[in-house]
Amino acid sequence: MTMGWKYAKPIKEKLMKLEEPGKALPFDADRRLVDEVTAQCDIKALVGSLKGKDEKGAQQVLESFGKGLMKLTIELADGKYSDRTGEMVERVAQQTGISFPHRFERYVELSILASRPTDRWNIAKATTKDLVLQVSSCTLRKLMDEAGFKDLPCKAMCLASFETAATKTGDKLNIEIRKTLPRNGMCEFLFSL
Repeated sequence: MTMGWKYAKPIKEKLMKLEEPGKALPFDADRRLVDEVTAQCDIKALVGSLKGKDEKGAQQVLESFGKGLMKLTIELADGKYSDRTGEMVERVAQQTGISFPHRFERYVELSILASRPTDRWNIAKATTKDLVLQVSSCTLRKLMDEAGFKDLPCKAMCLASFETAATKTGDKLNIEIRKTLPRNGMCEFLFSL
């Protein structure tokens, strides 16, 4: 006796189409997104603008930059340079009702890749409750150290950027910095619902 599976609908009706006639989208981030964000969000110019600022003034500059960086990244990723990955992430979120971590993670990864393409970073954990991002090489921190701004709060840029992404996705996240590059050899961020 052979056992067969019974489905309410044939499998073909349940699958999402990966291709739509006349709509070619790449799976990877478009290099032009990286080029455009890098051109508009110049990390070297950001560090130069910190000269003469006290800690509070530097924090405001870094927060403003982080928010602007993420807003630009989201605008370009969802519009001019949309890709198949973003389309699938949005479809899955709509169909399942699960937004976190994938929608948020996409924006975070694209913003890092686009603004600091030589940074080394890793997603150490990604569940529907927690996301752990580790940054082991950061262009911003390196340039700030070289300019003598070792004590200025570079984390303000990252936190403002992450908060902007969470606002866009509607995820009510707790954001913790568990490790920092100067002390631990990496920055580690925990995002949790």
